[in-house]
Amino acid sequence: MIRRNYLKSLMIFILMCLPLLGASAQQKVTVNVVNASLKQVFSTIENQTSYRFSYKSDIIDHRKDITIRKSGVPVTAVLDAALKGRNLKYSVVSQKSIVVSEKHAAAAPQQSNKHKMQGVVKDDNGEPVIGATVSVVGTDELAVTDMDGRFTINAAKGAKVKVSYLGFVDREVKASENMNIAMSEDTQALSEVVVVGYGTMKRSDMTGALSSVNTKEMAKRTTTNPAEALQGKVAGVNILRSGGNAGAGVSIKIRGIKTTGSNEPLYIVDGFPGDINSVNPQDIESMEILKDGAAAAIYGSVAANGVVLITTKNGKKGDVKVDFSTYLSFTHVAKDLDMLDADGYKTVHKMMYENYKTQYGEYPGTDLPAYITHETGVNTDWQDAIQRNGLAQNYMISLRGGGDKAQYSVSYNHADEKGIFIGNEHRHDIARMKLHATKGIIDLDANMDFKYTNSRQPQYSLKETYMISPLVPIYDENEKYGFGLTNFDGLPNNRNVVADNYYKNEVDKKYHTSANVALTFKFFPWLNFKTSYGYRGEHEIDNSHYPDYTADYKSPNLYPNSYEYRAYWQEQVFENVLSFNKQIQKHSINAMLGTSLSMIKYNWESVSVEGKTNVNEVINGQLNTSDKPAGFLDPNFPTISGGVGGTYYGTGSYWEYNRASFFGRINYNFNDRYLFQFTFREDGSSKFGADSRWGFFPSVAVGWRISEEPFFPKNSVISNLKFRASWGQLGNENALGKYDFLARISSYNDMYMGYVQGAGSNPWTGSIARALENRSLKWETTDTKNIGFDFGFFGNHLNGNINYYINETRDLLITRRIAPSAGLDNPTLNVGKMRNQGFELELNWNDKINDFEYNVGFNISTIANKVVALANEDQTIYGVGLKYGTEHFPTQTKVGKPIGAFYLYQADGIFQSLEEVQAHKNSKGELLQPNAQPGDVRFKDMNGDGVIDEDDKTYSGTGIAKVEANLNLGASYKGFDFSAVIGSAFGNKLYNGIRYYYEGMNSGSNFLKTTLNAWTPTNTKTDVPRAIYGDPNDNTRESTRFLENGDFVRLRQVQLGYTLPTSLTKKIYCDRIRFYVSAENVFTITGYSGANPEFSMGVLNSGIDRFTYPFSRSYTIGAQVSF
Repeated sequence: MIRRNYLKSLMIFILMCLPLLGASAQQKVTVNVVNASLKQVFSTIENQTSYRFSYKSDIIDHRKDITIRKSGVPVTAVLDAALKGRNLKYSVVSQKSIVVSEKHAAAAPQQSNKHKMQGVVKDDNGEPVIGATVSVVGTDELAVTDMDGRFTINAAKGAKVKVSYLGFVDREVKASENMNIAMSEDTQALSEVVVVGYGTMKRSDMTGALSSVNTKEMAKRTTTNPAEALQGKVAGVNILRSGGNAGAGVSIKIRGIKTTGSNEPLYIVDGFPGDINSVNPQDIESMEILKDGAAAAIYGSVAANGVVLITTKNGKKGDVKVDFSTYLSFTHVAKDLDMLDADGYKTVHKMMYENYKTQYGEYPGTDLPAYITHETGVNTDWQDAIQRNGLAQNYMISLRGGGDKAQYSVSYNHADEKGIFIGNEHRHDIARMKLHATKGIIDLDANMDFKYTNSRQPQYSLKETYMISPLVPIYDENEKYGFGLTNFDGLPNNRNVVADNYYKNEVDKKYHTSANVALTFKFFPWLNFKTSYGYRGEHEIDNSHYPDYTADYKSPNLYPNSYEYRAYWQEQVFENVLSFNKQIQKHSINAMLGTSLSMIKYNWESVSVEGKTNVNEVINGQLNTSDKPAGFLDPNFPTISGGVGGTYYGTGSYWEYNRASFFGRINYNFNDRYLFQFTFREDGSSKFGADSRWGFFPSVAVGWRISEEPFFPKNSVISNLKFRASWGQLGNENALGKYDFLARISSYNDMYMGYVQGAGSNPWTGSIARALENRSLKWETTDTKNIGFDFGFFGNHLNGNINYYINETRDLLITRRIAPSAGLDNPTLNVGKMRNQGFELELNWNDKINDFEYNVGFNISTIANKVVALANEDQTIYGVGLKYGTEHFPTQTKVGKPIGAFYLYQADGIFQSLEEVQAHKNSKGELLQPNAQPGDVRFKDMNGDGVIDEDDKTYSGTGIAKVEANLNLGASYKGFDFSAVIGSAFGNKLYNGIRYYYEGMNSGSNFLKTTLNAWTPTNTKTDVPRAIYGDPNDNTRESTRFLENGDFVRLRQVQLGYTLPTSLTKKIYCDRIRFYVSAENVFTITGYSGANPEFSMGVLNSGIDRFTYPFSRSYTIGAQVSF
């Protein structure tokens, strides 16, 4: 039914266009305007021809006094009539460019020393600027740059020469024999064309919340990951790394957490779903962030978390341009944990045992453990043992060029990083090719990229690194495998992490391929049809091996082991889009209709072999099972086949996913002042049953360009002002598995247990449905509301935008617990609702004082998250349990508070005396903490029921920052350039799980040095409780004792560069050579005691610091060369 309705709409759309098919496609136009402005005349011509107008914005007045009624006449006839009575003239530079400039009333007095001067105008990338206007200030001398950016003009030596071009900042230089003039793009120009879903649009016509990224500044960050380079550039976009290890993932959230599933945005690379990690920042031409429903709803069910649109660079007409860049980064751990040395370890452990004896009259064992009194002379720093200085290398080369009919780009990037932890390396290679070709009315666009990743992550436990005693040596020649063990003096049992690193080897390889091709049929300047096909695929191979060895004497690895995991994932996308763009007097209409079909397949399989075999024997009438070595003639042979004769295990899975979509958009612009947009998308997903398979996601937006109104004062401080408002709906299915709506059948059987049918001597394998069918499962739906202003001051030197938004996600897909007696898995249901709301402000100041150019960018965003509804008012969803995964839960999700909020016992200082312990009673005179002693933590009875238990855990804050602010600085002067990025966050709490583990002073572990300040009768002015084995008062329970302020200010990056003079580079046949030095993660101002206040955790565990690899600080030297 939906398909029929769509086809009907498509036919109506085409039939409406048929009367217009006779319009001429030549460079003649039909203009019928009354009381129009110059800009409206220019737009009318652009919509009917291949011409684009270039002019300086302040020379175009806003008078609406032009009336032209001409049919099928040359463009020049229309321009002659339009410019009549104005001090303007035009020049047709090429079949694509017309330059409009000022006439000069009178020529300046001729100077005897005036003669012809030549020059070339290029952009920041060294590309020629075609059609730029070159004038001599104070004279009527005028020239226009040709196809190579070159010009010739009469001027006196030293006279001021001014260069202007639409979309670029004006440039003034002193006239000389051979001028080489570089122009910088005006990134906030209102006429700038920005990429939107399935098309492009002038920034001035945008009605949705869209932020453009300065990709030139982003490319300066010394990273190969665009997501990291994006950090701090856009308001409302939160970017966090999961750790400091090489190859660690990056999490991106746009306007907060909206679902319990993945909150990653949709990435569109060159018009197709893509992977942001497969694009090098220096390959990016433009990047737009779509935040609200009006901007993102065209992508429907996959855009609830926002959309990141990336367009990669392509060649331009002219000579082949070669770019080469490289950098070398030296890295080290920015901040690690301050753990006890050998003497401190003995001191705190002695306190722990002595306090136990004082309370209970005896030691936990027969006496103090020998390691407390025995002197071994060993003092191992286990953090230092796994850390090293890192080194990152990056090389990139690109070739770009083309002619009138075709343009191409080829690039290759190699990056190799030796991590700051032993056993951690990450390498990738990316090759990218891009082609655009034109033949008659057909445009061909083709893209292909290939990425190879080779990654090795640490094979040891960070937890064990912190826990193992400094009394244990790293190496011990007396041990069979050469490494120290915890098998002496009664030491607590832990693994030797250096031994794990030495013997364990795991390598993960990924081969990622993307390819797409699109054909665009340009029937008329205002009507085209695009059909496209895209493919993405990734093959992953994960191999691991270890021989027999011992890192923990209580858990030795007795047999060699090899493991191999293989996975293959692919996505195919078919799309068809019909686009219509027409200017009719004061009315501008831009419309499109399209279809999309996505098909995803995934399969994985794994096999492992252990160098042993099971032996089952009957001894004395009893079944006896034992193991003996088998397979692996050489225990170091790291392949699956090398284990023939051993014990094999294998498993695997396969799934498919399909999505069909119909979408459309219409934009209406009246008189360049009043804007309207409507979009819709109908998505059908195989994740849902027949009852709820299809979802409809519309959006509506309006805009008002106030500064274009006749009543708005011209030439005032305010140069641009636009109001925007939008509403839209976006779908989400990320929290749902591929087949959750079905009654999945399980079948399981081995020698110990399983599902069996039949009885007696005739049993057979049985099966069971572990979940009920639920055909009513439906999409999560996010309602987005946004109002905002775009503004510019002082001739757009200061520009920016402000937005207020409310996003509410309903029908959240949440797992609901049912009684175990039901015999079923907990079902996923549409039962929740969550809201995010906040403000965003972006400000950018750009200016130039003679040769000194500078820019300042500031953005700030606020967010307030609230869970509005769950399955019922009393439902609680727990986060991670820090103790064995089943105990010590710092976060809970409840109605009325943010998702993953902290619910904690309230610590109320430390008992200083036995009298204080005994005074802490309930109304019945019973001790609230019967096991407490002086030096223990006092906890509050929050609900007053006379018992301190789980019900006394109260809301204590959230790990979601309420405010994030960033400052971006840039400047350049005569070849020198400087940039810096400062980031900050405020209003969030962090739960220091590291202190929970290593400030507990209750078990056999190493501890933080803060434990040397533990409470004693002679050291009472401290917030660290007493050390006592077993922790009878449960001082380590999840409480505000471990909760800290998460505010921080961080200098993320600072860079200084120098570009060699063109006069020098030309001698060695180079267009541009730049050298730079840079530092990342320079310093952080924070009150948080952990290693890093900024890290990524799951949505239910925001703000829990738990075994995150410490982050690095890097110092970089680099070079960029253009030929």
